[in-house]
Order: sequence, then structure tokens, then C-alpha cells
Amino acid sequence: MTESAHKIVATEQNFVQAVVEASRERPVLVDFWAPWCGPCRTLMPMLDRIADDYEGRFTLAKVNTDEAQRIAGQFGIRSIPTVMLFHHGEVVDQFVGVQPEGQIRDMLDRHLGATAGPDGAPDLLAVAESQLERRDAPAAAEAIAALQAAKPSHPALQSLRARLAFLESTVAEPDVMALRTRLEREPGDGAARHALAAHHALAGDYATAVTEWLELMRRDRRYGDDLARRSLLQAFDVLGESDPLVLSTRRRMASLLH
Repeated sequence: MTESAHKIVATEQNFVQAVVEASRERPVLVDFWAPWCGPCRTLMPMLDRIADDYEGRFTLAKVNTDEAQRIAGQFGIRSIPTVMLFHHGEVVDQFVGVQPEGQIRDMLDRHLGATAGPDGAPDLLAVAESQLERRDAPAAAEAIAALQAAKPSHPALQSLRARLAFLESTVAEPDVMALRTRLEREPGDGAARHALAAHHALAGDYATAVTEWLELMRRDRRYGDDLARRSLLQAFDVLGESDPLVLSTRRRMASLLH
């Protein structure tokens, strides 16, 4: 994570000032993580993206629990990732593990107040997120189109479009168990492998999703007009280019392409 005015690294030395005291002026969302934690790598880019979208309405603080064991112990961190929201010097909300992006935004909005447009209309980004979480593809597509019309350069658009594509694939093939059975019977079933990967991506399990898409690339590069490669690029839009999974997957893609 690149530090900025609303994204910081908190340590044992600066935690009281940068988190507890700072939260009296502006809420601070603290992500307790560790370098060896796989789910942390999934959650971290999501929180980075949310912090950027909220444009400084809260501060995102990352705490490496390996380096700040005293702080982790003080707040009873037993599982990571754990995320705590500090406001007015106290923990006012928290969650453990990777949660859907819409739920994280809902938690923040409860304490920050939901944003609205200049005419009082609901925040189009929040609407799009909500419809994606509800698995309502037509409504999500409508909200994303409205957001694009209002803010063509909004930084969340690519990620939203990618997640909508995954959602549409899962709507077309909703039965995960049936997809797995099809692949067991016929490993070359590209439609089943792609749909299963989309289900994993939509659930936040991008490690499994990219493995399935890489396997589809290996088996049939031309399937669906290079659908596996295009889906991987969409996954990168969601995860962010700095995500370790993106970096490792790009290397594996290069080996398949050449």
C-alpha cells in the first residue's frame, strides 16, 4: 500500500497518535494483517479501493501483526484479517475475515453517513455495489451504466464491470455442484470451467478463480474468443495491479502465451 493522506501504516510507535487520537477528528479503519495471510491479500486491495472511493472521509490504517504484536494483543486479535473501525477514540465496529465489499461499505456508511449526489440522489456507486451483492445482474448493470454516465472516469468502474461480468456468468450457470460434476466427467468442458471460476471470483476466492482460468487457457486458448485471458484481466481490475496474486498470475500467463 502506498501511503497517502488517507492511507497510512500504523505501528506500535505511532498507533495511539495515528489511530486512536486521529479517530477523534476522522474515523480510522484499521486492517490487522500479516504477510503470510492469504485472505489478507484478498481483502487488502478491496480496502484500498474503498478508501480511494470515499476520498478521505475515513483513514485506512494497515497494522502488520507480526511487527506489532503488542497492539494485536491489546485489541484481542486472534484471527486475521481483523478490521476495526475507530471513531472518537474507540472501536465502534469490526469484522473478521474477508467480507463482501458491499457489507464493508454498509458498515462504513452506518458511521459516516451514506453519501448522496448534489440533487440528493443516492450514491450510484453504493447502489451498484448493493445490486452486485444482491446478485441482481440487470439492476447492477443499470446502476453501473448510470454511474458511468455521471462520472465516466470513476476509478471503480472497471472493477464494477468485471464483477458484473462474473455475476452474469454465474446467473447463466447457477448450479456449482453441477459444474463440478461436469468437469469431473469432462475436464475439457470450457463453459463449465469458466462458470466455476466466475463463481469463485464472485465469492472472493480469486486464487481458485485464476487457477481455473489459467487451466482453461492451457487447455483451449481460443475458447470463447480468448475468454480465459479476458477474464483474468478483469480479475486484475478487481484486485489491483499491486496484488501479489496478480503479479504471480501475470508470470504464469506469460509462460502460457509464449
